[in-house]
Amino acid sequence: MFFLSTFKVSIKKIISIILNFMKFKGIIESLKTVFIVLIIASCENNTFTKVFDLEKKNSNIVINNNRSTDYSKSGKYSIKILKKNPFGLSYTFKNLKKGQRIFISVLEKTNFSKGRFKLVDQDKKFLSITLNRDLTADKGWNLVTVSCLLKKDYNSIRFYIHNPKEKPSYYDNLKISLIPESEKRKIPNEHIDIHLKDKDLKKLEKLREEALKCGVIGEAQKKYFKGNMTYRDETIPIKIRLKGDWIDHLESNKWSFRIKIDEGFDFKGIRKFSIQHPTTRSFLKEWLFHKIFKDENILTPKYEFISASINNENLGIYAFEEHFDEKLISAYGFHNTPILKFNEKGLWEVRKHNSKSRVSYPFLEAAEIIPFNQKKVYESNILKELFEKGKIKMEKYRLFKEPLENIFDIEKTALMFALNDLGKIRHSNHWHNQRMFLNPKTEKIEYIAYDCYSGIYEGLEDVLYGYSKSDTNCYYWEFLTKQFFNNKKFMVRYKDYLQIISEQNYVNHIIKKYKHETDSLADLINNEFSYYQFDINYINHNAKKIRNLIPEVDTNFKFTCLEPSYGYDLINNNYFSNVGLKAKFKIKDSALFLTMRNFHLDTVSVIGYGNSKKKMKRFESKIMLEAFKKGNYFKEIEVENQFKYLFIKPHNIDRTIIIKVGEIL
Repeated sequence: MFFLSTFKVSIKKIISIILNFMKFKGIIESLKTVFIVLIIASCENNTFTKVFDLEKKNSNIVINNNRSTDYSKSGKYSIKILKKNPFGLSYTFKNLKKGQRIFISVLEKTNFSKGRFKLVDQDKKFLSITLNRDLTADKGWNLVTVSCLLKKDYNSIRFYIHNPKEKPSYYDNLKISLIPESEKRKIPNEHIDIHLKDKDLKKLEKLREEALKCGVIGEAQKKYFKGNMTYRDETIPIKIRLKGDWIDHLESNKWSFRIKIDEGFDFKGIRKFSIQHPTTRSFLKEWLFHKIFKDENILTPKYEFISASINNENLGIYAFEEHFDEKLISAYGFHNTPILKFNEKGLWEVRKHNSKSRVSYPFLEAAEIIPFNQKKVYESNILKELFEKGKIKMEKYRLFKEPLENIFDIEKTALMFALNDLGKIRHSNHWHNQRMFLNPKTEKIEYIAYDCYSGIYEGLEDVLYGYSKSDTNCYYWEFLTKQFFNNKKFMVRYKDYLQIISEQNYVNHIIKKYKHETDSLADLINNEFSYYQFDINYINHNAKKIRNLIPEVDTNFKFTCLEPSYGYDLINNNYFSNVGLKAKFKIKDSALFLTMRNFHLDTVSVIGYGNSKKKMKRFESKIMLEAFKKGNYFKEIEVENQFKYLFIKPHNIDRTIIIKVGEIL
């Protein structure tokens, strides 16, 4: 056993010093057969790194008689976990402090079950973790890492691996670290100083606290505050708000922000951007694929690393990402075309106010197709016309009403999906993460590539997103993207691009072009995030797996859309305006009509209308819309004049709801 005081030297550097010393002494070979226990600790903050010897029972870790000689990476034994003995490698941390990070790495045997990695506190509550499986197998073993930033002090936290399946999972070379709170770094010449009024910063802090209590960042927490930003001695007037949907954007002291630059100013040539904790965008994997997409002329926002401070408090290194506006479009040679998306407000409204419910709502069906920078789009006849054309095509995409080659640029789409497979990019496939635009020249829809990463349960282990070994049923919101793999014209080009992007020469070119830069950025990031590891060669491994699977793509099976099953009997007394009754005006044959469609999961009565929320006029006859059902079901009535509001009564609640009526575009 070794014991060293870390003082202000990083754990990573000390490990390197020790290993170099061991090489010099000629004893490094012994690590291949005997795994020593290595402890590097700080007397002051109880931080350490431990490498466990699985060749013998260790008092610090509970093995639960799981040792096995079936397989091993180092020495004779590994840990075998399966249904009859489903827990293993249990370790208890004690006296933990806010800001410390638990970091665990272990090798997991390929082609066997994948265990569930858990951290549970003294109150038996599970902690949120960041789990990464590096699928670049080394002689049949993949590296699994678990990271957790502690948001408060804990008496104890227990780590363990659980596998309830008959098929076993195997583990070797366990390393556990407790890393001290990182020192925030400034990047020379790439640092922004944000200045807010003290009262506004306190309001921002209060909004953060509200979001943490809700579990999501709702619209109410996304209020902008005026301020200034200093970059390279230039003072830039800005507006700033909290950014993100999930509270992982706010849980550490490095919050995520959306920043808008005032008219007449810009930052790196853009006027709207986000800064966020690099882990929310998978650090350098996101950076690398933004570069690759740009090289292939697929629209993608700028993505870089900067450091930031607010009111002189240094917050350290951030991921900087351009937001969606005309600057992004014009950078690729397009002008006067809006960026489109499905409005996701309904999804987050339900998650905020009804987070524990598992009732399924028609989120995608109710989502309006909207442009970014709505005011500017609606004020321009050219932009408004392009928006309407793009909206029609997106509606056909959502309803599966027309061949995809009539809607999308199949070449660009096939290339993007192929590159997504090379990078194991899955998060952007969700309907509420999709961003697209209508190419004015081709009048076809093109995707914008971003969110270049995968979450834990987003198909990270699938070699090809669109490959299946049998006919597969999909939920409606998943089939939205899976439908591409039923399209023959798309599949021809998709397979062609899979061949191209998985060729060794293509991958070698990427590695040669970007390795030096990724190595430099990794060193920069390690100054603050000592646990972070990046090896650009992971795309080589992904490409090889793609090459091996391509011959089977010819026999790919079909995807089928399951009919949605909504919780009509489980909605209780809930009504969500963004997944409720929607109304807008429409002109037909020179007459004015009110068009209504009900997405609520119960009947809704329309009582009256008005231009004030305090004064209602009743309709002459009763209007009722049945609970939502699939299809184009709507009610239309002729009216004399426009008005602002409808007064409605959902049948499952005892109050009247006032909704705003959409204007004529």
